[in-house]
Amino acid sequence: MCKDMHETLSTFEFFAKFPDEAAARKFFENKRWGGEPVCGHCGSVNVTECKDHKPMAYRCKDCRKHFSVRTGTVLAESRLPLQKWLLAIFILTSARKGIPSTQMARELGVTQKTAWFLAQRIRETWLKDRDNHMGGQMQVDETYVGGREKNKHARETLIKAFGCAQIAA
Repeated sequence: MCKDMHETLSTFEFFAKFPDEAAARKFFENKRWGGEPVCGHCGSVNVTECKDHKPMAYRCKDCRKHFSVRTGTVLAESRLPLQKWLLAIFILTSARKGIPSTQMARELGVTQKTAWFLAQRIRETWLKDRDNHMGGQMQVDETYVGGREKNKHARETLIKAFGCAQIAA
């Protein structure tokens, strides 16, 4: 969604880039398939585009099943438009200290329960991707890890945890 990995998108630029559902669908298709649709059921590239995208955007000629960019992803069981999914991702990634589901619900025009569900699904995908893509450089702002030993509970001090007085010194 960003122009560059280090340059963020403004809200105005977001809506200029994704003005409708078709633009959001094209974005997801490009990110997932890179221009050539792949069947979400069997993995075949022998597919055809359906007229009016009914019941789904594509049909596999090998397994004869219909599929879309949502098939096999966290978007699969959702009835929400792809544009709202993209906006939810944009909101979650641009909020400095996170965002409450109630505020996200107001900004997306959905219920709080739906906003909470969206946020959980999006975070779930981030955790899955972290194992594969977090091997490089990482930047962390305003973070302090640890604390003074005298301020910790007895069960959390290094002396008790490792049974050795040299660590605390």
